[in-house]
Amino acid sequence: MWIIDQHVAHERILFEKVLREWASGKVEMQQLLVPLMLELTASQQIEYGRIAGELLAAGFETEPFGNRTVAVKSVPAAVPASEAERILLEILEIAESEMRRVSLEDLRRGMAASIACRAAIKINMRLEQNKIDYLLRELARTEYPMSCPHGRPVALRYAIRDILKGFHRI
Repeated sequence: MWIIDQHVAHERILFEKVLREWASGKVEMQQLLVPLMLELTASQQIEYGRIAGELLAAGFETEPFGNRTVAVKSVPAAVPASEAERILLEILEIAESEMRRVSLEDLRRGMAASIACRAAIKINMRLEQNKIDYLLRELARTEYPMSCPHGRPVALRYAIRDILKGFHRI
């Protein structure tokens, strides 16, 4: 018996999709009806200045707006507008804590992981059969279908023997 974590499975699918789009330079973006005004700390503002180009490549169209404020005009299409602020703050945190220690590729992977995690279906969301089928089909097409970008397992496998032992049948 296999138990699949739908959030982690979707996260893996989206993570690889974000990286593919990024590599091709064809990131789908959605323009926000009203720009999101993001207040930054001094250190976040420094990191924003360092990675503004990477943010745009990832699908975040932003621009400075006054002192320590950034206007977010567009976000990646997979990102719910309600999650945009949280994702951007996570990305700035990654940049601040890891930028000096990791490669640009590692920073991009961290950014893609944040985008994928926030955009993925949630753990308690009830899925109809066609969505389950889609999820399993797309997961099978990924390069690494057994873990999310953070290393959590997508699925757990329980052998019949283990199940029978659990019920004290053997």
